[in-house]
Amino acid sequence: MAGRIVLVGGGHTHVHLVEAFGKAPLVGWRVLLVSPEPKTAYSGMVPGVIAGHYRREALEIDLERLCAAYGIDFRLARAVGIDRTGKRLHLEGGGEICYDLLSLDVGSASATNGIAGAVEHGLPVKPVGDLLDRLETHISSKGRDGPERITVVGGGPAGIEIVLALRQRLASASLALVSAGPLLEAHPPGVRRHIRHVLARRAVDVEESQAVAAIGQTEIELADGRRLESDLTLLATGAAAPAWLAQTGLRLANGFIAVQPTLQTMSDPDIFAAGDCATIVGSERPKAGVFAVRAGPPLAANLRAHAQGRPLRPWSPQETYLTLMATGGRHAVASRGAFFVAGHWVWRLKDWIDRSWLRRYTC
Repeated sequence: MAGRIVLVGGGHTHVHLVEAFGKAPLVGWRVLLVSPEPKTAYSGMVPGVIAGHYRREALEIDLERLCAAYGIDFRLARAVGIDRTGKRLHLEGGGEICYDLLSLDVGSASATNGIAGAVEHGLPVKPVGDLLDRLETHISSKGRDGPERITVVGGGPAGIEIVLALRQRLASASLALVSAGPLLEAHPPGVRRHIRHVLARRAVDVEESQAVAAIGQTEIELADGRRLESDLTLLATGAAAPAWLAQTGLRLANGFIAVQPTLQTMSDPDIFAAGDCATIVGSERPKAGVFAVRAGPPLAANLRAHAQGRPLRPWSPQETYLTLMATGGRHAVASRGAFFVAGHWVWRLKDWIDRSWLRRYTC
């Protein structure tokens, strides 16, 4: 059997596949990467860009150049649907691409969680490329000191990193963090106490276990009826699946593509998925970049095996993993299970890990 493997989306998982199939091509097979953007941003360094530690270009991977370096075809286009019977990928604007095997790594968007006005007045933190563009525009429009009052909605690692990065960037701004549940609810008590201390020391007002009911142009309304002034409200409210996936006929899990441990979809053995857009049924994990990165090798191996008619191997992401959170300045917190450490040396470790990963895919 021979044919075409189409990789849809230039996420963290698929950049590894470009390298894997470039270094060891499949005889008789062509590989095509389809992406709506010519570059992809590495999410782990986004807070560093906001804080001013990195230039925007430092976290970007040039997908077209990467593909050219490895002999992989590239097409700049946005996928909007799948004809599974005819094995065609539908593109925005009416085009289509035929495939034999398909892999989806199309990321996610920020969930609005039913918050009134979130779409009209909120700034989602996903996709990260849009976040950086819109955030820079908003800050620049307000002059040198940026917006006076900024609220970040979401008490997970993303919300923590972004609000502290904003503090580093905008020393005089009034910053607030609003969390619908306890701050860093899935993390151990020691980490949560440390982060609360950092937020207090950096003059970030925190509202815990307080949902946001509505977002306006200059204020937000909390579930208890209180109103907080906010010139800019960012949404770090968890992940939502791209809407077009619901029209594919693929089995979904909470809106995300349901896949087996082999990363094949539950509905179609010729379609695979990984990264934020997918959920491994029975091995559900947070929508974190670490899992997208680690899904690269097993996805490459199983796509290759399926193309060659060999058995596929299941993959189970680890349940405990290293979390690295930047805390604004060149300082970070590392945690794994109940263990955590913090300091400038942790930031240097995070910086080395991030730069090393990016360097691998920079041509």
